[in-house]
Amino acid sequence: MRFLELFVHDPKNPLVFNTGTFFLLFTVFMIVFALLRGRNALRLGWLLLFSLYYYYKCNGVFMLTLLALTAADWAIALRVHRQEDPGRRKAWLTVSVVLNLAALGFFKYTNFFLRNVSALTGAHVDPLDIFLPIGISFHIFQSLSYLVDVYRRLYPPTKSLFEYALFLSFFPQIVAGPIVRAPEFFSQIHPIREPAPDDVAAGLYRIVQGVAKKALIADYVGIYSDLVFAAPETYSGPEVLLGIYAYAIQIYFDFSGYSDMALGMARILGVKISENFDSPYGATSITEFWRRWHISLSSWLRDYLYIPLGGNRAGPVRKYVNLMLTMLLGGLWHGASWNFVVWGGLHGVGLAVHKYVDTRWPARGARWRRVLGWVVTLHFVAALWVFFRAKDFSTAFQVFERLAVEWEPARIVTMLEVRHWVVAALALGFVASALPTSVATRLQGYFVRVPLPVKALVFVALLQCVVQVQGTNIQPFIYFQF
Repeated sequence: MRFLELFVHDPKNPLVFNTGTFFLLFTVFMIVFALLRGRNALRLGWLLLFSLYYYYKCNGVFMLTLLALTAADWAIALRVHRQEDPGRRKAWLTVSVVLNLAALGFFKYTNFFLRNVSALTGAHVDPLDIFLPIGISFHIFQSLSYLVDVYRRLYPPTKSLFEYALFLSFFPQIVAGPIVRAPEFFSQIHPIREPAPDDVAAGLYRIVQGVAKKALIADYVGIYSDLVFAAPETYSGPEVLLGIYAYAIQIYFDFSGYSDMALGMARILGVKISENFDSPYGATSITEFWRRWHISLSSWLRDYLYIPLGGNRAGPVRKYVNLMLTMLLGGLWHGASWNFVVWGGLHGVGLAVHKYVDTRWPARGARWRRVLGWVVTLHFVAALWVFFRAKDFSTAFQVFERLAVEWEPARIVTMLEVRHWVVAALALGFVASALPTSVATRLQGYFVRVPLPVKALVFVALLQCVVQVQGTNIQPFIYFQF
């Protein structure tokens, strides 16, 4: 019975990376993948089959929706490329954009629209029972980047539906990023590169690093942040502030942990994916933060939304308007809630203010200004995570209201005594998240050079730690909901 469950979709338990079941399946997959060495077509076929299986375990029959979009976008891209008439080329691109956004809008925003209609009209409108396919936002953004680039004639479309399906379903990254551009992927599968021992070791290190980030830090501090955001009115100001810090660390280590695992598994397969994070909490401005946070999404919004809107080419006022529109839509992309719109809009305000200040009063390398910029940026970002995490505006405002109360020294001492392990984990998290990327690169280099038995021992020890910390309560990755 347990074996048959591997082939049945359970909407309450999608197949996630940080589980023993997935690691077992990935091991079996890699054994077959290794046995197909030298047979590129069979390897790619096996990779596509496993990717579709993973998609099915996450989405069930809704995998067919994503496959239908894949086939439609592949055919439209070929039609766009063949057309010489500019009007017809743009018409076909419009068809693809409308098709993809209509699918995204139906699954992700239908009930958001109905809730707002109900609030505005006073009429009772029951929400629809709609399943949100995991990874649909990433799937559609990745597909749209391909279609727009083909329209711009930056590269020709692939003539193989098989290869395009693999591009859009590549299991390490498609459900939560990074968003991969087509040339980056297709250039590495003709043929797929045979991973060297250093690739396998580096990939294993990234998987170990990702699991540690997720299970030992994100899930641990997330327990405390969940308590605070569930009932902020029952906590003192210091405890609420600790909860805000906890969520800032939780979301970074959760998401970057997933990205580490995605990059690690891809590396073991012989595919290199671009980094998605670059020590974002070490940023000294909000502009720098967005160059370091979720890099693939930030660059997507820049290339396919901000620049087409006019970027900074149409004067300062239009530049700020374009920034606001980009960040508002970026916030809405994250979730069907006004909380996300406000979160994106306030980031847009922060970006506009920083660009204005930096234009009028350039930093000129002043160290004190960089330190001040780091402190302000970190707390600005952490404060806005409240809107990202809170279930509604009422909860978010309660969090901010409670920040101002009960700051007696005795309460702070009591909190530090009771929550000392949470404080220690947060301190470790903030230091680790602000370290230069070169430090992580050096640590990876040390791991690559150690003997194989030591690598195996580290991996087994980590899995044991995960079992001890998690027990049976496996937490899905936060960005699975987007």
